[in-house]
Order: sequence, then C-alpha cells, then structure tokens
Amino acid sequence: MPRPPGGAALIDRDPQNLPVPLGGMTPGRRTLSVPAPLRLWRRRRSEVLAGIGLLLAVAAALVTVTRPDLAVYLDNDAVHVGALTLSPAAGNGGVIDGRLYRGPATLLLIARSDGTVVATAVTVLGGRRATGVCHFGPPTANEIAERCVLDIGGVSVTCEDSLRFDVPGVWQRRCSDGQELTVLVPAGAGVVPMPFPLGR
Repeated sequence: MPRPPGGAALIDRDPQNLPVPLGGMTPGRRTLSVPAPLRLWRRRRSEVLAGIGLLLAVAAALVTVTRPDLAVYLDNDAVHVGALTLSPAAGNGGVIDGRLYRGPATLLLIARSDGTVVATAVTVLGGRRATGVCHFGPPTANEIAERCVLDIGGVSVTCEDSLRFDVPGVWQRRCSDGQELTVLVPAGAGVVPMPFPLGR
C-alpha cells in the first residue's frame, strides 16, 4: 500500500481487522437499587396480606359487637320496637277483642283466659311485606317464652324467644335460619310479644 505523502502512518486497513476492546469478555451489569418498601413487600407479601385480612376480620367483629342494643317494650301505653313507636289506635280501630297499635307497623294483642297472648303484626321490611304471629306465655316460675312464625316476603322463619327471670330485661331469640339475637326490656317497662322481623 502506498504511503501518504509526508510519511504519516495510517492504520493498515487491508486485512479489515478493526481493533475492538472486549474488556475480558465479561458482560457489564448495572446494579439497580430497590427501594426498601418494595424489598419488604417482596419478602413479606404473604404475612402482610394475612395481617390485613386479620385486621379486617377484627373490624367486622367490632362493628357487630358494638351494634346498638335493640329494645322492645311497653311504656306509657305505647309499644316501642327499636327506634319505632306504635301508639294505640283511635277507637281501638274498631277491634272488639284485643288491643290494636299502629305506627310504622300494626300490632294486635289478644289476651286469652289461660294467661297466654296471641300477637300478630304487619310491617314492611326492605320493600317486602313482613308478617308475624307469636304465641306468648303463660309465664312459668323461671321464664316467659314465646314461639313466633315470621313471613318475610314469602320466606317463613320460626323463632323461639325466652325471657329468663334470673337475667331480667333480656330476651334471647333463636330463629330457624340461624339468627340469634338479644333484645332488651328496660327496667320498669312492660314485656310485650315480638312478632317483628327484628335485626333483619
């Protein structure tokens, strides 16, 4: 290959070998820094999710336990069902046998000579018609008990209620669909049957 004028040396390009630095053939790696919260999440993901689930379960239990007490009782000639008040119907609603109460629900109480009371009620629950019939009493030495059949939008549920004298002022309701409920009777108030879809 002829030399350029002035004798300047150039790279010999005849073999077409270009010098490429390979650096020992070791691939270069770039270390990425992972934020600490992400490292913790990767290592402890299952424990964190289990902890969140446990906290949600405890919160649900607290909401259930701290639900306001439900009370059903007779006071000053009015029947109180939770926050609702049923008042005696004017002229007893034309009913000859029994006592009629009206309000957000209608309640009819019929006392019998053997000390039992039959109670029927009609109301609306969540847009569905709800009816109930209870056979109440007579009181025994230990408790007052009643058996109620509720019909909520065509679905029938049977409930057994008992008010024990050793735990005054507390009804215990157990229903055929698994519902269990505590219903209070304030001190000094009268006890009435509960043909209502309580706690639903």
